[in-house]
Amino acid sequence: MPNIKITKANMSKINPASTGQVDYWDTDLAGFGVRATKDSLTFMVHRRVRGEKNKTFIKIGRYGEFSPEQARTVAKDYIRRMELGENPDPKKQPKREIITIQNLYSQYISGKKFPLSASTVYAYNSWMKNHFSDWLPVAANSITGSMILDRLIVMEKNNGVTQAASSIKLLRGLFRLGMALHPGVIVHNPVEAVREIRGREWAPRKRRMTYIEPKDFPAWFRAVNEYHLPKGKDYMLLLLYTGLRRNEAARLKWSDINFKEKTFSFTPEKKRGEMPGNDRVTMPLSVQAYRLLLHRKALGWENEYIFPGKHPSPFLTNPDNYKRDIILTSGVIFCFHDLRRTFITIAESLDIPHYALKALLNHSMGIDKTGNNRSDTNDVTGGYIILSTERLRGPMQQIADRITELAIANQTEDQVLQVALT
Repeated sequence: MPNIKITKANMSKINPASTGQVDYWDTDLAGFGVRATKDSLTFMVHRRVRGEKNKTFIKIGRYGEFSPEQARTVAKDYIRRMELGENPDPKKQPKREIITIQNLYSQYISGKKFPLSASTVYAYNSWMKNHFSDWLPVAANSITGSMILDRLIVMEKNNGVTQAASSIKLLRGLFRLGMALHPGVIVHNPVEAVREIRGREWAPRKRRMTYIEPKDFPAWFRAVNEYHLPKGKDYMLLLLYTGLRRNEAARLKWSDINFKEKTFSFTPEKKRGEMPGNDRVTMPLSVQAYRLLLHRKALGWENEYIFPGKHPSPFLTNPDNYKRDIILTSGVIFCFHDLRRTFITIAESLDIPHYALKALLNHSMGIDKTGNNRSDTNDVTGGYIILSTERLRGPMQQIADRITELAIANQTEDQVLQVALT
């Protein structure tokens, strides 16, 4: 067994064996060598693991796959571990479970104590598909902090700061879950690198406070009232007259409307502390909203939904084209949730009682799904107040009448008549 200093220059001096194998040992690092056979030269370590009687052979890799310098580095690590009583042979290591980003996301969605709302799941699915699709099949523990930072910069440039921050925060939640469920596999959260680099308040989010101001309201209302797409017109007006969220209105069915009692029922999109499906509420219809729905019903309908969608969705899922058209026509910039804020802003200006406002918007009254006072709210009084549908009819009509007043401000007689017929 010849000895030779294993370097790149000396590898040419090692001749393949004509038969069998010949081992060449490094003159500097005991136990590090090259095994020569007819077909290849293979780096190896042959040392005794501390506490064991016999020497252990560990293959490092073929020359070409490893340079002599790389093989020496690996050999030093192996020998160090062997002296500590560990067998570093990769073949002897237990197979580690591989958890992908897709695995974490599936567990995150299905493992919630209370099911996520449909709109939340839709948003999460969009973010994962649009921003992290290439990471879904990748082992989660291979994602590094620098990869997160690079992706965040790209998203901020292409999608805006808010969506980028929301998407990265979702990813942070996935890793937190992974560390809890798979502690031996996912040992750190790479998203924390963002906080380390940018600081604790790396993505401050201000609550949006926009609504349709009185000076813009006539132009906006006129554009909607004259809109050439009846479904879009009725959808936006119903949002305004009821204060519903966009998906709550889109999912309304004809069976949810009681024309005799002039009420409508729906399941709130999201209510803290309650499971979706357990908090269905009934609200009064104002005269304006009642006439709108009655007129829409007279036109006939395609399916059970008031605002049918395009296949494969049976209900309206993407009304953004309506918004774009009205912005272009009226010159008033708005989003659909602005209509909800406009509704409550008008209500507040009419001095409608506080608890009636909360009930009209279906905000928490201080009780949980079991009927008990919630411990995380200071609104204890709300838990004792019962507001019936009829108690809310007066406030709902006041709001609708004020909307009509704002809509006809500075309008001609013909335009006033058109609004009155709506």
